[in-house]
Amino acid sequence: MPTLKDIAEAVGVSISTVSRVINNDVSKHVSEDTKSKIWRAVQELGYEPNESARKLVMKKTSAPKQPSMQIGFISSWSLSWTEQDPFFTAIVAGMRQLMEDRGYTFAYVHTFKELRNETLLHKLLHEQRVDGVIIFGNAYEEIDIVRLIQNQNPAIVGVMSDIPGIQNINFDHIAAANTAVNHLIEQGHRRIGFIGGCVYDGGHESEDRYIGYNQAMQKTGLEIKSEWIVNTEWIIDRSYSWMLELLERSRGEQLPTAIFAASDRLALPAMRAAIERGIEVPQDMAFIGIDNIELSQYTSPPLSTIHVPKFELGMTAIKTLIDYMNSDFHPPFWLKMPHELIVRESSDYKR
Repeated sequence: MPTLKDIAEAVGVSISTVSRVINNDVSKHVSEDTKSKIWRAVQELGYEPNESARKLVMKKTSAPKQPSMQIGFISSWSLSWTEQDPFFTAIVAGMRQLMEDRGYTFAYVHTFKELRNETLLHKLLHEQRVDGVIIFGNAYEEIDIVRLIQNQNPAIVGVMSDIPGIQNINFDHIAAANTAVNHLIEQGHRRIGFIGGCVYDGGHESEDRYIGYNQAMQKTGLEIKSEWIVNTEWIIDRSYSWMLELLERSRGEQLPTAIFAASDRLALPAMRAAIERGIEVPQDMAFIGIDNIELSQYTSPPLSTIHVPKFELGMTAIKTLIDYMNSDFHPPFWLKMPHELIVRESSDYKR
C-alpha cells in the first residue's frame, strides 16, 4: 500500500510537505504547483490514510461542525454571460436575496472551465469550506467534477441543470416552447420559423426549446423548413443578421408569417431587423420569445413571451439547498417551476 514516503519520492518533496497538503495544514506555505503534483500523485498511487490516521481524523471530526454559512457556486456558463443576461441575473438575484435573509454568502464563484485546472479544483475540494454547492446550468459533460465535489459535500442543488441523482430546480423548457408555438398556431399561423441558441454537441435540434417547437409543429402537421431555422449559439447579433439575410434571399418567395425565438434576447433583434426592412409586426410577421425579461414589455411593439418566475426560481434553489443541509432526508428530485403565456402586440393579431 502506498505511503506518504512514496508520494514524497514521486513528487520530489519532503514527507512533511506531503503531510501538510493532505491534511490541509496551512501553517507553512506550499506552492499551488506543488499541491497539484501531490494530489495527482495521491490519485495515481491510490494512497489512502492508514487506520490510525483515519481514527485520528474521526476523533477530530466527531464533534458536530459549526456551519460556515457559506455556499459554493459553479456555473457551466461563462460568468460574464450570466452577469449580462437579464434572465440569469434575475435568477441569481433571487438566490442572493434569500441568502442574505438567511445569513449566507457565496464562498466562491467558479465555472467548470476554470475547475479543469487541477490546482484550482484541489484547492476548492480541500481548502474551501462550504455548507452546500449550487450547480448553475447543464453540467452532464462535467459529471466527473460534480461527483468529486459531491464526495466532499453531498449538499448540491442544480439550477437549470441536467445532473442525475441530485435535487434540480428548473422549468419545463419543452412545454414552454410548446405553449409559445401553439399560441402562434391558434392565431392562424402555418409558416413558423425558429431562432435558437445551442452551444453543445448536437446543435439546436438537441435543445429543449427546439424540441418543443418541433413537437408543436409536427402535432399540427405543419412543415418545418430548414431555411426558416437558425442556431445563433445565443449570440444576439446573429439573430439580427440572420433575419436580414432571410428577408434578402426570400424576395418573391414565401416568408414565415411568425417567428418563435428561444429567448426574448434573440426575438428582439430579429423583430427590429424585420421592422427596419418594412415588415409590419404582427400583421406581416408575428414574434414571440421566452423568459419575459423586463425590456420585452417596452419594445415597439411590445413582445409576446413566456413568463418564467426567474427571481422565485433562484430563491427556491437556495431554500432547497438550505433544507437539504439541515435534513437527513435527501431524495433526488426535479422541481419544475410554472410558466405563463404573456400575449402582447407582437403576436396579438388573428390571421
